[in-house]
Amino acid sequence: MIYLPDTNAISVFLRGQDAQLNQLMTENWEDLRLSTIVIAEREYGIIRHKSGQRYRDRFEGMVKLLPQIDFNREDATQYASIRTKLERVGRGIGPMDTLIAAQALRLGATVVTHNLAEFKRVPKLKVVDWQTTSA
Repeated sequence: MIYLPDTNAISVFLRGQDAQLNQLMTENWEDLRLSTIVIAEREYGIIRHKSGQRYRDRFEGMVKLLPQIDFNREDATQYASIRTKLERVGRGIGPMDTLIAAQALRLGATVVTHNLAEFKRVPKLKVVDWQTTSA
């Protein structure tokens, strides 16, 4: 199985804010993949919010340890299809979430997210919520 955590799940994990999420991420470490979309969002968050060095170090360590999934041509086509279908029925989701969903569908991966309401709108996308708290 492949798990593709969304940006929020990675952020909560790095801050150690949810014991259950931390446990499940650790237990499934070998199956985790890190989307370059999520890396870009975390980089933005770190710069925008002037996160501390400790958070930066934890993030860099995670990036070095987890296999990264680059956004490719197949993902671009999948993204366009998802976005079109959802917008036609007035149920669009955030653009970054749509990009992550496209990657997950290509990989046959399960998205780890606390944002089930949006990701569950994507047909055939597997999602799981490992968090017990909102962050």
